[in-house]
Amino acid sequence: MKKFLSVCLIFALLLSCAALSACQGGGDPTESLKITSSDDKYRSYYQIWIGSFCDSDGDEIGDFQGIISKLDYINDGDPDGGDDLGMDGIWLSPMMPSNTYHKYNVRDYYAIDEDFGTMEDFDEFLKAAHDRGIKVIIDLVVNHSGSDHEFFVKACEELREGKEDGYARYYNFSTQRDSVYQHNVSGTNYYYQGDFWDQMPDWNLSFDGTREYFEDVAKFWLDKGVDGFRLDAVKYFKDSHTDGVEFLKWFYEMSKSYKDDVYMVGEDWDNPSSIYDYYESGIDSLFNFKFATTSGEFVMAAHGMVEDMIKSLKKYDNNIKTHNENAINANFLTNHDMVRVANVLDEDENKFAAALYMLAPGNTFTYYGEEIGIEAANTTNDASFRTAMIWDNDNLPEMDVPGADVEENELGGVKQQLEREDSLLNAYRKLVKIRMQNPELSRGDITETVSFDDLRCAGFIVEYEGAKLLVIHNGNEEEKQVTIDMISSPELRGYSVATANEDGSYSAVTLSGTTLTLPAKSSVVLKEG
Repeated sequence: MKKFLSVCLIFALLLSCAALSACQGGGDPTESLKITSSDDKYRSYYQIWIGSFCDSDGDEIGDFQGIISKLDYINDGDPDGGDDLGMDGIWLSPMMPSNTYHKYNVRDYYAIDEDFGTMEDFDEFLKAAHDRGIKVIIDLVVNHSGSDHEFFVKACEELREGKEDGYARYYNFSTQRDSVYQHNVSGTNYYYQGDFWDQMPDWNLSFDGTREYFEDVAKFWLDKGVDGFRLDAVKYFKDSHTDGVEFLKWFYEMSKSYKDDVYMVGEDWDNPSSIYDYYESGIDSLFNFKFATTSGEFVMAAHGMVEDMIKSLKKYDNNIKTHNENAINANFLTNHDMVRVANVLDEDENKFAAALYMLAPGNTFTYYGEEIGIEAANTTNDASFRTAMIWDNDNLPEMDVPGADVEENELGGVKQQLEREDSLLNAYRKLVKIRMQNPELSRGDITETVSFDDLRCAGFIVEYEGAKLLVIHNGNEEEKQVTIDMISSPELRGYSVATANEDGSYSAVTLSGTTLTLPAKSSVVLKEG
C-alpha cells in the first residue's frame, strides 16, 4: 500500500512539475537552445564609424588596431560564451585616403587612410574578424570621388588645354550650367556635376573606362578577402547619362564573377518605389529607410502602436521579393547620417525598438553605440551623430570627433552595462542570440499578419522551408493575454521584455497550452510544433 501511495505521489509531483513547466513556458529558451552560426548572406551587422570607435595610438582618432582590440566585444568566436554582442557581420565606414574626417571624398581607392593605420593593419583586422566568423563589408563610394583624385585633377588640366576626349570622360562635364549642383572648373567655361559638394565630382558611370576602373577596384578588395560592399548613394547613379538600375546590375554581376557569394547593400534615401526599382538589379539588399530614422515606423511603433507597422512590414517585405525573389531586407534604426535613436526614446522604448527590427526577416544593421543608448551631442550637425564610443563611463576616451565632445553616457558605458542584467546592451545581446537560435526568422517570408483586436499588440507569421514561426509584439504598458490558435502546437523559442516591474524584476513570457501571457512592452518568438 505504501509503495502504491509513493508511486501515486511521485506521479502527482511529475504532473505538477509538468504543469508548472507548461505555465512557465519551460523557462527562458535562450538559455538552452542551440545556436546556429550563419554560413550564408544572412547576418547581424555592426556598423563601425572607424574614427570614433577605438583609438589605439593616442592620436585621438579611431583606427584598425583599436577595432582589433575590441573584436571580442563584437564577437569572441564562441557563440555560447563571453560578454560579446554576437554580431557576425561588420560594415566599415569609408577607410580610403581622403582630406576630410568622413572620408566620402576618396582620393585613392587602393589604399587605407593613414588616420586609420596601414594596409597591414587592415589585413590583420580582416583575418581576425574572419577567424571569429565575422563577415566584413566596406563602404564603397562609387557615385563620386574627391576633387583631388588623380583622374579629376588630370581632367581639369586637360580641359584647360581644350582637350575633352581624355580624363574628362570619367566625369560629367558640360559647357552648360543647368543646376546649382554643377560647379565651374577654374580657368574654363566647363562645369562638372557634384550633387553633394564641389569637392565631390560625380563619376560618369556610363563611360566604359569608369566601369573598367571600378571593376579593378572591386577585384582588388575582393581579392584581399573583403566579403562585400555597402554602396553609397545609389539613388544618384541615375542621371542624364546613366540608367542607375542597369549600372547597379552590372556592378553586382561583375563583383559576383570574382566572388560568387559577395554581399551587397545599397543606400537609397528615396521613397519605397525607388527602392523597389533598384531591387530589379539583383542586388542583395537596400536599406529599409521607410522604417528607419527617429521618425520611421520602427521608432513610431516603439511608442506602442505596433499593428500598423507590422502590416506595413509585410507589404514592404513582399514588395521587395516581388522585384527580386532573393532580396534580403536590411533593417536598422539609425546610421551615421541620422540623429541617434536614444535622443528620442527612453531605455525601455529603446529595448522595444530593438526587438521590433531585430526580430524581423532579413539582415539587421546596428550602428555602433546604439546598443548602449549613446545620444547625439546635438540634432543639427551630422558630425555629432558620430560621437565617440563609450567603453567605460569612468575612463572616457580622448577622441577628436568634430562637433561632439566626449561625455559620459547616461545609461553607462559598455563596462557598466555588462554588469547590469537589465541593461540595453544585454537586451541587444539576447536579441542577437534569438536570431541565431532561430535561423528561419531571418530567412523566411512574412505570409500572414496576426491581429488581437488591439492596435498595441499584433504579430506576423514567417515561413521558411516548411518551418513556421510566429512573432508577437505587445506594445501595451500592461500585461496582455492572447490565444495562440494560428499555429499548431506552439513552442516558445525566445522573448525580450523591455519594461521592469515596480520592484525592478522582470516578468517572464509564459505559454500554457495555447494561452500566451505577454508582459508590458515585450516580444516573443514561437514555433509551430
